[in-house]
Amino acid sequence: MNQLIQILKYKLIIFLRFEKKLNFSEIIKNFGSSLIYIGFSVGTFYFTKYLIWFLLTKIKIGLFLLHEFMSMILFIFFLSVNIGNIIVSYSTLYKSNELNFLIIHPLESLQIFLIKFLDNFFYSSSTLILIIISVLLGYSFYFKLSLASTLLFLIFNFLPYIFSAGCLGVIILLLVLKLASKISLRKLIIFISGIYLMIVYIFFKTQSPLKLVNSIMKYYPFENRDMFLSEIIPPVLTYLPNHWLSESAYWLIKNNFNESLILSCYQISLSLLLFVCALFLGKHLYFNTLFSNIKYKKENSIFYKIQNRMLNFSRLTFRNPYTETILKKDILLFIREPSQIIHFAILLILVITFAISINGIKYADFGNYLLQTSIYLSIMLFNFLLVSTFSLRFVFPIISLEGQAFWKIKSAPINNKTLAIKKIMPSFFIILLISFLLNIISNYKFGLEITIVTSIVTAFSSSAIFMINFGMGGLFVNFKEKNPIRIASSRGASLSFLLNIFFMLIVIALLTNTIGKFFLSRILNHSFNYFLFIYPSIIILIISSILTLIFFRAGLKALKKDFA
Repeated sequence: MNQLIQILKYKLIIFLRFEKKLNFSEIIKNFGSSLIYIGFSVGTFYFTKYLIWFLLTKIKIGLFLLHEFMSMILFIFFLSVNIGNIIVSYSTLYKSNELNFLIIHPLESLQIFLIKFLDNFFYSSSTLILIIISVLLGYSFYFKLSLASTLLFLIFNFLPYIFSAGCLGVIILLLVLKLASKISLRKLIIFISGIYLMIVYIFFKTQSPLKLVNSIMKYYPFENRDMFLSEIIPPVLTYLPNHWLSESAYWLIKNNFNESLILSCYQISLSLLLFVCALFLGKHLYFNTLFSNIKYKKENSIFYKIQNRMLNFSRLTFRNPYTETILKKDILLFIREPSQIIHFAILLILVITFAISINGIKYADFGNYLLQTSIYLSIMLFNFLLVSTFSLRFVFPIISLEGQAFWKIKSAPINNKTLAIKKIMPSFFIILLISFLLNIISNYKFGLEITIVTSIVTAFSSSAIFMINFGMGGLFVNFKEKNPIRIASSRGASLSFLLNIFFMLIVIALLTNTIGKFFLSRILNHSFNYFLFIYPSIIILIISSILTLIFFRAGLKALKKDFA
């Protein structure tokens, strides 16, 4: 036990200390990072207050419907944290360089498992917790909750909720790797992905947002109907932790602390149960899976065939030798890392699910064009979030992954600009294509004009988001870390994500008024002047172009540095 406490103590010291010696450049970088964190926290706080005010005052959806929407968002949030934790846990528990140090010391398997598990949870959740605190403070200030109520809700509701998602992710990972010694890993991944898709489908089939709105709006206004409206919710959903969390917040607003306390006990009990299960499986399966042979036949895999036929360096695929070397090398490194393929496949499944969902959305009216505007802008924002997620995960680490062999690239007869362009172009076109297709799917039903305008805005905005991640990956380059997932979970990656959100909100804010007028004209059956899009579109194009240029140059500057 003393060994465990000592290791955790020094890991905390390492986490809090500066990564490099302080000089003027590092002071400026840390000061700028602090400003971004503070600015994001303050902005999230006021945005949350405004959003709640807008939904309750302008759209008038009522407290009950507001918290049911929160429950749906929390459900997706739980799955996202859970899936992300499976991937990050594989990296932390099985691919970390620190394992080489810990495993040769007289530590039990459970101790090593616990060290790496906590390392994984706190390393990847710091920015997430910052966002949660900012949102929760905005929520609490709007509804005038006391500081004690806010802290109790955060500590005994939200944090156990996130912890449950993380523990469940580790449990699934251990079971999958145990079964992988007997069953094909590829079949297991397909099976698990199918289960997650089925869970999402069943959830939204059971509680469709449109069906819920239609059912509840019949009883507008909502005064003194809380207990009656709760009967609309399918009973099976009341057993889910996302429902406990949203309902607990609802009862806090209503000053019903007894009901909120009961739901808090459910949340804590579930997190403790999952944590105990994770520790039990970690004790009995961690070392077993760490040294087991995964049943994965490389010769029969599609990646082996691609490598043998298309990525063989003895075959000339491109005319330019620089392009030939860089592209084939990057693709080979990508497909040889299982976590890269799994993460890309999961994100691609998410894109497909999102595309199918938005294609089937009917823009509910209820005589309020603001509701249509909110739904439309939420879809556009989610499109940008997908672009940001892809870019953060696969573009931010692109320079750091060159690792200790970076001197070979710097000594090659190729300039930095050409190198950067050839490395990022494949990812750039793939991400831009995904964003472009999602925009068309979400806009074609409104006509050709708005589809063309939003496609141009989306293309420039996605380019800016892409380059922000490339540039920040250069500014916070780390050649010592070989794992792309940990690079994409670092402090620099967190700052990059916050900058992405800042930019997305600027784009949404600039388009809100014009999109609102567009939906108002549809309700009133009036013709719409599409020239109203010119002014906000030009501003977005200028901002996007400036950001693209600045962060592309920042990435190039990182390639010119002399790294020791």
